[in-house]
Amino acid sequence: MTQTLPQFERPLLRIGSIAFLVGAIIAVVSTLFHASTEDPANHVLVFTTYANDNSWIAVHIGQFVGVVMVFAGGFVALYRLLVQSESSMASILAWIGLGLTIMTASAFAVLQAVDGIANKLAVDSWVAAPPEEKAIAFRVAEGVRFIEQGTNSIFRILQGTVAVIFGIAIVKSRLLSKWIPVAGVAIGAATIYAGLEVAYLGFGGLTTTIGVSMIIYFIWVGILSGLMWKKSMSMSKSNQEV
Repeated sequence: MTQTLPQFERPLLRIGSIAFLVGAIIAVVSTLFHASTEDPANHVLVFTTYANDNSWIAVHIGQFVGVVMVFAGGFVALYRLLVQSESSMASILAWIGLGLTIMTASAFAVLQAVDGIANKLAVDSWVAAPPEEKAIAFRVAEGVRFIEQGTNSIFRILQGTVAVIFGIAIVKSRLLSKWIPVAGVAIGAATIYAGLEVAYLGFGGLTTTIGVSMIIYFIWVGILSGLMWKKSMSMSKSNQEV
């Protein structure tokens, strides 16, 4: 049975679909310009690379814009679709997913403030410090780096949990293709694992070094975007026929 949405809901679903796709693209493109190092555990090498990167802050602002579009636009629209499901369990999970979405976007905002701005200021201060103050400035920069690591871990865990909760909600609602929620749960679990890996191993773990969890997450979001757009179009046609 095709679900009928209120008139204003269909444009919202389409805007959410666009936010998913455009946000993912912005985040991925911004990350392509992100300075990288061979050994993220080598803080001298890492901090020197960051200090020499004049685009560091701009790259992280780009990542912030892209990820916030995904969560504040895409997942909020998905919540609006699922919360109106005939399944009470899907509606409950959609509400939980909305709360987690807000927490995830907030965690990422803090992460980008620490990684994109505070990190840069700290390493620049270390580079510019006189010889007698180098050691102190380096320890300060390391402190900021450790805060980044902790925030990154929590963000990834929340990000993965969002995919798991919405994946289960989609299964219960039966509003989208059956395979997309299964993929969401699997990708969400991989992202949660990546968050735990950061917490225990730092940024040198295999999952975070390759970036596999982020790659598959944004691929899933892009496919979800297309399915949501298709759903909004089918609902529009159904309403016109009524």
